[in-house]
Amino acid sequence: MRKWGYKMPEMGFVGPSYTAASIYQDDSECINFRPEIDPLKQPGQRGVVALYPTPGLTPFATLANAEVRGLRTLSGGKYMVAVAGSYVYYLDQNGNSTQIGQLLTTTGRVGIVDNGLQVMITDGANRYSWYISTTQTATFNGIISGNQINVTSIASGSLYVGQSITGTGVPANTIITAVPNTSNGLGIYTLNNSVTNGTVTGITITNAGSGFTSPPSVTIASPSYGTTATVTWNSITVVSSTLATGGSGYSVGDVLTAFGGAYTIAAQIKVLTVSSGAIVTYQVVVNGVYQSAPTSPVTFVGGKGTGATINLVFGLNNDYTMTNNGSFYTSAPVLSATGSGTGETGTANYSPLGSSQSFTANNFTILPSNDGAFVGADVVDVVDNYFVYNRPNSQQFATSNLLQTLTNPLSFSSKDGAPDQLVSLIVDHREVYLLGEVSSEVWVDVGSFPFPLQRIPGTSTQHGIIAKFSLSRVGNSFAYLSRNQRGQGQIVMMNGYVPTRISTHAVENTLVNQKIDDAIAWTYQLEGHECYVISFPSLDLTWVYDVTTTMWHKWLWVDNYNNYHRHRGNCSATFGGYVYVGDWQNGNIYKLDPNNYTDNGQEVRRLRRAPHLVSDLQRQYFDELQIQFQPAVGLNPTTSSTSTTAIAGIAIAGLAVAGTSGVSTSSTSGVNPQAMLRWSSDGGSTWSNEHWVSIGKQGKYKNRAIWRRLGWSRDRVFEVVVSDPVFATIVSSNLKSSVGEN
Repeated sequence: MRKWGYKMPEMGFVGPSYTAASIYQDDSECINFRPEIDPLKQPGQRGVVALYPTPGLTPFATLANAEVRGLRTLSGGKYMVAVAGSYVYYLDQNGNSTQIGQLLTTTGRVGIVDNGLQVMITDGANRYSWYISTTQTATFNGIISGNQINVTSIASGSLYVGQSITGTGVPANTIITAVPNTSNGLGIYTLNNSVTNGTVTGITITNAGSGFTSPPSVTIASPSYGTTATVTWNSITVVSSTLATGGSGYSVGDVLTAFGGAYTIAAQIKVLTVSSGAIVTYQVVVNGVYQSAPTSPVTFVGGKGTGATINLVFGLNNDYTMTNNGSFYTSAPVLSATGSGTGETGTANYSPLGSSQSFTANNFTILPSNDGAFVGADVVDVVDNYFVYNRPNSQQFATSNLLQTLTNPLSFSSKDGAPDQLVSLIVDHREVYLLGEVSSEVWVDVGSFPFPLQRIPGTSTQHGIIAKFSLSRVGNSFAYLSRNQRGQGQIVMMNGYVPTRISTHAVENTLVNQKIDDAIAWTYQLEGHECYVISFPSLDLTWVYDVTTTMWHKWLWVDNYNNYHRHRGNCSATFGGYVYVGDWQNGNIYKLDPNNYTDNGQEVRRLRRAPHLVSDLQRQYFDELQIQFQPAVGLNPTTSSTSTTAIAGIAIAGLAVAGTSGVSTSSTSGVNPQAMLRWSSDGGSTWSNEHWVSIGKQGKYKNRAIWRRLGWSRDRVFEVVVSDPVFATIVSSNLKSSVGEN
């Protein structure tokens, strides 16, 4: 029998997601609703926390039919860069897209960042550069020679550092590395690759000369313009010799080696004839390679005898290094030598310069393998106009040249505070946070050269990151999915140099013993709520942390069979005053739209499962439940769409949301929006049938969503679902019930 009756004006129906390891402790769910707290109300008042619909997806642009791998609003806010599949685009604020380049990979998140002049894109295997311009190429005329182009006229566009050059005879992956300081853009540009046109290709010795004690200094005459070729002579060699003393005790066939001097290879002779053990004739069998000649007469050692000395005369060895082949030579230049010898002569060999031709400079460039200290990068950010990026599967990271995407080969260092590898990085408050597998440290720009960054003492932590793309700015800091020596799966937000846990046990329970290293995250701010969105592709699940309320909810997409999947958003950018997200599958870019209650026309199934209602595990009799929805939100019948929906069971990560399996209902969607209630009388193990009531047609401002005669239970859980495309807002609830004696 009943003992007494009571009302529960606020029974905790409105709240975040929190499903404990045991559903009998807590099985609360909040899917596609976001909690909002009214700061003007006191605890216990009606409507302190309300549930608002998560923003819908309104189409903005459609790119290649593939994963949208990254979005970036460029400095100045005029354009947004997007990567879909292997294609790179820029978009204007009307959603018009222009392809600007193509990556060598097709899947996986990319890093995109700009310095106001250029964009760097990283996809793991490579780094890419795009000079920000509405034109994709520049065409110009000029003459190429060595590693330079003399630009004589520009037909269209402009030329900048980082552009790739194509034209007849130009090597692949040739880019501009330096530009002339001229107002009209004409002059000599420097390239990273060389051609032989108009260069000195070598030197032919016509007379080695004599009397050298060390290699001479050889000078090559300069061209009329361009770069002067330079050469370094490396060694001298024996050009003639005379016997000074024959010594004694030698035999025919003895091989003797010169003693003294600085050499790579010492001179050697072979004894041909002897007289009473003294050398009479000999043959020079090794002329030697000397950097400094020994003083004559030179003592030779070896063989059976002693005391042989020979006067050696040294001339030029055909051993030199072209330190610079020069450029723009139109004829063989004159050579001159300064040294201790005389009589040397030689000629410079050169390749004909060629004539002027047309070239194309591409604003989008695959940075060559010889750029910087290593190839590729997973993530990239910018600090003090330096691009900073990591070397995949290593501890190393590098910074580009100032205001360039190109990198000095010596401009790199290592995350060296701990032995774990560098996984990801982010710039926050002009400091570079390096996140390793199980540790992190912070570096700052100190203006040194060639590498400008230096580690800040005392910033190391014992938290690393498990998923490189789970890192995203949020609030005044950033958040990520962490890992350390003791475990993994906590989501933390950096507080200064200390990571602070923001995930709940309910969030972490869904990640235990799961593949989570492919997690991706992005952040959006809308209607005063800043939200960290983290998706787990392998789990098909998306969690959202609202920094404003510190509450978590799930944000899921529903397919045509009413199955929940991770949210469509794969990356995000704020552009032109709106938040846009890129789809993980189909190349669509959507606007996050709080006034759209569908995902690009697809039904959004919003679910709230309330906490347990228990009164010392005594029987409770439930007479009436009223959920205060915002009424009169039904759509105008003349503007709503007619749809046929198959209502079926839903399951995700242990979440069971039953429907009337196999039953199809045809309705005018949203005209008379419905709320479906079901309940569990055994703590969430089994569920009742569905019970539907109207939220309120258009104009029905006094409509109330009430369910009566709800039976009894010792442990009751209520769940409500709304799938109509309307402003389904839950303000509060009211429960009338009574407690039995047993």
